Amino acid sequence: MIVKVSENVYYYEIPGIRSVTIAFIVGSGPVYEPDHLLGISHFIEHIAFRKTKRRSMKQIKLPIEQIGGILNAWTDKENTVYYAKVPSTFFRTAFNILKELVFEPDFTEKNLELERKIILEEYYSEQEVPEQRLYNKFFETLIEGPHSKSIIGKEETIKNITLKDLKEFHYEMYSPYNVKIFVAGNVSKGDLKLLKSVELHDGIKTAKHVSRLKKGIVFDKFEETQQFHILLSHESTGLADEESLYPALVLNTILGSGMSSLLFEKVRERKGLVYDIATQNVQSREWGVFTIYAAASEKNAEKVIKEIFHIFRNFQLTKKLFNYGKKRLLGMLELATESTSALTSLYIQYVANDVEVRTIEEFVNNIKQVTESDVMRVFEKLIAGQWSLAYVTPGAQLNVTLEDLVV
Repeated sequence: MIVKVSENVYYYEIPGIRSVTIAFIVGSGPVYEPDHLLGISHFIEHIAFRKTKRRSMKQIKLPIEQIGGILNAWTDKENTVYYAKVPSTFFRTAFNILKELVFEPDFTEKNLELERKIILEEYYSEQEVPEQRLYNKFFETLIEGPHSKSIIGKEETIKNITLKDLKEFHYEMYSPYNVKIFVAGNVSKGDLKLLKSVELHDGIKTAKHVSRLKKGIVFDKFEETQQFHILLSHESTGLADEESLYPALVLNTILGSGMSSLLFEKVRERKGLVYDIATQNVQSREWGVFTIYAAASEKNAEKVIKEIFHIFRNFQLTKKLFNYGKKRLLGMLELATESTSALTSLYIQYVANDVEVRTIEEFVNNIKQVTESDVMRVFEKLIAGQWSLAYVTPGAQLNVTLEDLVV
């Protein structure tokens, strides 16, 4: 059962379970950052863990980790999320620590310089990971709009962010009206009162932005990799498009979820062209991008692309494929109800994007209502038409044109 405890505070109760996951969702990310402060949301996420008004770094981490819990955070294009997973009996401790991290960080010059070094190391290490270079290239060159901005920022912006910048940006973005809370698990009645006491005003908050996918083929040369890392992309739909949301979930499962999915079976198992191939429907509130990632040797890279488009151009939604997509998706949703962290990961995207929050039962019922014609209708939106391509190459360029990337 999911309950809206108060404005922007949600509680998904799982009776009988002995853990709880808490997430504070802040509407802060690179889409809202001026160019000279690119990466500042990610910077704040890092430095917040060093000190709050009431706790040292050790006092932030140790109370949760010493009882086997998890405390962490991440920044994406539109949000920064601070979360903890702990035994239910430690809810109050974890909740108060997260609340302090979000609303009461204590930024100091010493910690700024320490964290700057760490973030620069993270930035440099990303340059050595071909998959990360691939996604960086994709967003920077094939996405038009604020989502093209880098989460970690640029080397010069990381080096130049000041203490004053951090304090002013935090003051602006971490206001109560711009924060949401999602809790999944088993919370006692006494602890639930604590959750109800949080005041997150329903006022002005960061608006959800829209970007678009550009048509094109781009590449990044990286001699240290031995494979071509390939990302095919197509315009998708947003989370607010309810007519497409559930059929798209089924289609994504059919195409790229599990070893029995269509692309995994035909490209890897039957042809032996890749070790890994997967699909992902990346969605914000009003827009999205459907992607296919694959890594292949130089001799197989073009074959992989040709095989994928051959499969799509000859796609037939058989009863077997349709049943696989629905049954697997329904099963994964049922399994998610046994994990507080899995449920939280599922719901964060809906809460963050101001999309109506539904129970698992409603999810299941909506997926059960999906028909084969619904899936084919979404296939026309997500698969048919022109695709774009980004890839990382150890040297040679692919002999692929935009005309080759049409379904």
